[in-house]
Amino acid sequence: MLDLDLVEQGLRWIGGLAALGVLASVFYGIGRGLGRPAAGPAGRLTALLRSPAFYLLTSLAYFGLCYLLWRPVIPDPAPPQRLALLAAGSLLYFGGLALVLWGRLALGKFYFVSSGFGAPLFQDHNLVDAGPYAIVRHPMYLGILLASLGGILFYRTWTLVFFLLIFPGLVNRARREEKALVAWFGPAYLDYCRRVPAWLPSWHPQKLGSWLVRLPDGPSALIEVGLLFLPAIPAYLWLWPNVEGDARWLAQALVYAYVLAGIIFIGRRRWGWGELGLNPRGLRLSLACALALLLGRLLIIVSVDWKLAPPPLDPGRLVLEVLYYFGLVALVEELLFRGLVYRALEGWSGDRAAIWGSSFGFMLWHIFGQGPVIGLTTFVIGLVFALLRWRAGGILGLIGLHALWDLQSALLVPSLGDSVQILARGRPAFNQPALVGLGTALLVLVPLYLWLVYPRLKGRFGRPGGGSTGHLKEA
Repeated sequence: MLDLDLVEQGLRWIGGLAALGVLASVFYGIGRGLGRPAAGPAGRLTALLRSPAFYLLTSLAYFGLCYLLWRPVIPDPAPPQRLALLAAGSLLYFGGLALVLWGRLALGKFYFVSSGFGAPLFQDHNLVDAGPYAIVRHPMYLGILLASLGGILFYRTWTLVFFLLIFPGLVNRARREEKALVAWFGPAYLDYCRRVPAWLPSWHPQKLGSWLVRLPDGPSALIEVGLLFLPAIPAYLWLWPNVEGDARWLAQALVYAYVLAGIIFIGRRRWGWGELGLNPRGLRLSLACALALLLGRLLIIVSVDWKLAPPPLDPGRLVLEVLYYFGLVALVEELLFRGLVYRALEGWSGDRAAIWGSSFGFMLWHIFGQGPVIGLTTFVIGLVFALLRWRAGGILGLIGLHALWDLQSALLVPSLGDSVQILARGRPAFNQPALVGLGTALLVLVPLYLWLVYPRLKGRFGRPGGGSTGHLKEA
């Protein structure tokens, strides 16, 4: 029987993370726009729109109001109606978020925030008429409307009603934007307005097809990666809660084999193995940093009194663990996140996007199965791994680091399932504070070295470790 509570909880988690991802893309676009030269006055709020403090204060006020309004509009309906609301709400909500993100990415460096008083443009502003802008003139605002409608059915809170109530303000902003674009582009924008409707999409399959054909390698690969993970939703909802023991190991091996096949299919049609990170570049740098990180973590692990012994070690289990973590977990996860996803984002939007985006994806990979605390931890680990990928230029050393990192946890740390027994015997305590301090120092110094020290050494002494360019591209 379908567990509606589990389905609803899972979809709401996914929806919240998707909204955070879209919001992060929007704030990233705002941050880029703040440092670019404006084309001229854009209304009475021009100075405010270019002030970081304005966005900080308005965001705090806006999200504070959303938090206060997060109250149910209606009580939970009966199961048949509830299932229908989930289905319809999911389509509208996720479709709307996808449209917002699509519009934001299509605008690229020309994205910025407007107001009801005017729309700021940039000195090198171009008219964007591709992607969703070939279908409708205001795809981001339309996406907000769809996501708000779906969110009311999906989350059933007053916050989403608030989004709908402020939508007329977005319509007014759209009019201001069009006036600014007409003044800047003249006949070209007027011709665009004649060809493309403002709000109701004009579906021309031949236009959409031609856009998909000429989509760059980076975004097209990321879209295919997203499609690759569609089966993850039912897997998390129905498969993992119902498999244990040997069946769970078999399911994990099949999942990794499926993902590896998808990586090869998506990545190798666009790039060579070396471009995906399977090259000897920066191997010495990777191994040196890996040794420091593993030593630092080991010092912390052996300094903790876990109140419970780790699982017993036998040769057969050790061989299986080594094969599993080296041959499946580390290889597949590094090839996916620091290989395929990193390469797609790097070629499309630059190194910053590659570092942050691959780390966010790495977090999503872990957060559903292991919870938000582990998810946030893996985000930090992903950032360190991505920094090493950036400086080294390859992932061979990272595969070894990843496998040994996981083996440390599997062989030396009691499993999360034993946490109840651990707490029953008293909280874990640090027996060797000096070793903890030394281990923590190593874990902190490695990313600092990669970020700040390495480029200076490379500039002074050549190419120590054989790394990459060592300078962030402008995304």
